[in-house]
Amino acid sequence: MIRKMINIIVFSCLSIMLFGCASDEERIDVTFELSNDIKVNVTQVAKDYLIKNNCGTSETIQVGTASITDYLVGASDEVSDPKDIGQVVYKVTFKDKSHVVTGLPEVLINQEDNRVVGFKVGK
Repeated sequence: MIRKMINIIVFSCLSIMLFGCASDEERIDVTFELSNDIKVNVTQVAKDYLIKNNCGTSETIQVGTASITDYLVGASDEVSDPKDIGQVVYKVTFKDKSHVVTGLPEVLINQEDNRVVGFKVGK
């Protein structure tokens, strides 16, 4: 009985150390597994969203500079539906020109249906 309890405690401590020490962004990163079709589609959705919301133009948003990472939506993110908080989505970031004061917003896109769920203010 005592041996069983010790095993459970040791297993619990190891699990916490392995999975609890890394931040959510460090644990969720599978960008290297995205197919080219998904990259193109997600990048186009993000570009269209930024143009539609007057955040840039076709000339200022450089599709070739887009980086796509997995991202855990937090309460501080601007989302259209609170149900999306806590979901893992794609975060699309476009590289800006160096002389701009604020960068383009980072667009958050649902992984299942390529729907824009919100954005993060650019840096």
